[in-house]
Amino acid sequence: MQSPPTSIPPTLPQVTAQVLHWRGLDKTRACLQSLLAVSYSNLRILLVDNGSDSADHKILKQEFPSIEILVLDQNYGFSGGSNAGLKHAMSGGADFVWLLNNDATVGSDTLSGLVQIAMANPGAGALGAVVVEGENANQATGEAGLGAINYFKAKTYLQRLPQIDGPGGAGAEGLGGGVLTFHRCQWLSGSNLLLRSTALQQIGVFDERYYLYFEDVDLCLRLTRAGFACLLVPGFVVRHVGNASTQGGLSLWRAYYHTRNRLIFFMHNAPPQTRLIALCAILAHFLRHCISLPLKGKAGRAKLYAEWLGVKDYFGGKVGRATCLDWCENINL
Repeated sequence: MQSPPTSIPPTLPQVTAQVLHWRGLDKTRACLQSLLAVSYSNLRILLVDNGSDSADHKILKQEFPSIEILVLDQNYGFSGGSNAGLKHAMSGGADFVWLLNNDATVGSDTLSGLVQIAMANPGAGALGAVVVEGENANQATGEAGLGAINYFKAKTYLQRLPQIDGPGGAGAEGLGGGVLTFHRCQWLSGSNLLLRSTALQQIGVFDERYYLYFEDVDLCLRLTRAGFACLLVPGFVVRHVGNASTQGGLSLWRAYYHTRNRLIFFMHNAPPQTRLIALCAILAHFLRHCISLPLKGKAGRAKLYAEWLGVKDYFGGKVGRATCLDWCENINL
């Protein structure tokens, strides 16, 4: 590996930080406030209003007049909403687009660290900071880290970071004498994702069949297959409070989309020799839930019904936004 520079070049790449908003106004405020405190100078902030059913974008424009807002006419899901912003940012000359969940907040130096690694590794198509869940968590307790895919079990994992004895320790690759480290992984969480525009121009943006969940895994896999690397950068943290848009009855969206999209992802991407094994693993998981979830009362039965709809729609060839989830909005769990 060539010896990379140890600092960001004098001409900073243009980065657009993109925040997707549908619900969770207070969390979006906190995310935007943290972005305004970022030390990286060549930064634009783009808020994508993903068809929110209120005047949220007008309120946020008043409170944050320096940010750009792209208003969409309906909720296109994470994949479609993110794609609208990605295309807008790249058409505006962004060298990198930094995707952030609206329920995430960032450190002031996080973007500078990610860009430094990205510029030193031109083969990196996607980079991410360590995601920690909750207000008081830290890297040692954070759950989200190295993305891994197990095709036999048909599961995706976010594994904890290995123990590292100082910069450049076991399991990490050093940058410029160990100033920063990074880990190669199979995928990175879409809750914070620095994407190189030239890589997206080659492989495309998110697959909108997913609508919600698994689109980040799919994008990273396509980057990897095209020869790009996905790098997790420890030492920089994004704090995530989780599920700002899918709480209450909408938590059943997660059950539906995770079930359906797990089938879409593994049946499309698993090697042919493991595809049947992956299918059996997914269906066995669903059958176990058929036994266990009814014992958990109304919430368990509702979750099982959402999972059943996901299985049914997959085999019925229905992708993108689901048309069978209106009942989730008003259910009292």
